Amino acid sequence: MVRRLAYCLIWAASLAGAQTAFADTLQSAVRTALTTNPSLRAATAEARASAYDLLKLQSEFQPVVSVFGEVGAQHVDDPASLLPQDNGRTRFSRQVGLDAELVLYDGQRRANLVYANAARVDGNIFRLLDASETMALNVTEVYIDLYRHLVLQRLAARNVARHREIGSTVSDLVEAGRLPLSDRLQVDDRVRAAQLAAIEVAREGRDAEARYERIVGTKRSGALSLPLPGVSARSEAALIEAAVANSHRVRLAGVEVNRSGYEGAVIEADRKPRVSLNAGVNKGLDTDGVSGAQSDAFVGVRFRWTLYKGGRDAERNAWIERSSKARAEQHVAIRDVRELASRTWNSYVSNTERARLLAVQSGINRQLVDQYGSEFEAGNRSLLDVLDAERAAYLVEFEKVSADASLAFSLYRLLAAQSRLARHFGIAPSNVALIPNFEERALVKPTGVFSTTIPPLD
Repeated sequence: MVRRLAYCLIWAASLAGAQTAFADTLQSAVRTALTTNPSLRAATAEARASAYDLLKLQSEFQPVVSVFGEVGAQHVDDPASLLPQDNGRTRFSRQVGLDAELVLYDGQRRANLVYANAARVDGNIFRLLDASETMALNVTEVYIDLYRHLVLQRLAARNVARHREIGSTVSDLVEAGRLPLSDRLQVDDRVRAAQLAAIEVAREGRDAEARYERIVGTKRSGALSLPLPGVSARSEAALIEAAVANSHRVRLAGVEVNRSGYEGAVIEADRKPRVSLNAGVNKGLDTDGVSGAQSDAFVGVRFRWTLYKGGRDAERNAWIERSSKARAEQHVAIRDVRELASRTWNSYVSNTERARLLAVQSGINRQLVDQYGSEFEAGNRSLLDVLDAERAAYLVEFEKVSADASLAFSLYRLLAAQSRLARHFGIAPSNVALIPNFEERALVKPTGVFSTTIPPLD
């Protein structure tokens, strides 16, 4: 493992050595995407909106005070209660009053509403964090891909220059009568082939530039650099364990299971009695058929218990099914994360070995090119041997650049599989969203979450 890390660091130093100043770093590209991408801003807005929905529940724990009034014609026919001069007369009645109610007991309905909404907030935050990890990985991929294409363009240009150099030497030998004209034509053919290859590499590079702009949100403004992270997992088993433990997706699935339980408790609370403290005062004129002013006040405890309400069995069955769905999705999330971690490890191992072998093969091919060149000058090798050696060396080096890029991406995928990629770039969860601890705080004290301050959106 140490040898692999050393190889990666040596490769990074060799690629970066050709550049002295970098305008666009991978870290800045990731930060730009995470702060400007519209899909992430939409997810951020949803997380903040759910937090405000939670804070709105504070009203459930506070008194409800309302003012009422009415004005209109009133006719009362009640000879048993009214005086003869008042009974059966239509009067213009007026009334104004004040009511207040404070819930004392509701079967823990309000508390479970807070728990469920706090879990919903945490779920939206984990969903945003997971999307941020995905976005960071996407940015890393397009950044490395663009870096790869820039290296390939330099390699293709060098290949054209090398063939032109061979062509110049062959032209001199043809003019001197040491080589036939067909050799010069053969070199010209190879030069054209190298130029066509360079044109195709340049086109693919422009496509990579376009992908970079779409994902990052800005055009590339300068040269790129590619620092590599250290190896972040000892073994496949360790990577899988860390991935499941840290996965935002798995934690989101767990929160959804908890939220389903709280919603079930709310349903059960609706079947329990409700006790409230009520108070009121009102003042009226010519009300209830009585002439003159009237006023009354009330304070006391009110009890209400809904013994029967249609549709309760269906409501409970629907909750049972949703709870089963949440638990099943939790298992799906765990399996998916385990598979992703395993495939990430496999990719890392194979890319490491492939890059190592191509590095060795590239060195051998360069030696062959030099040896064939010397033997050609000595008349022991044909021009075709030299050209074939050049082409083989170029193709291997071309493949090596892509293999090195794949290895670099595999290292970043190791971090992403563990939900650690955004943090690697210095972006803590608090920089992306609210801290996902609302459920934990609510369980300590339901009203404690209402002291949360949601910072303004940047």
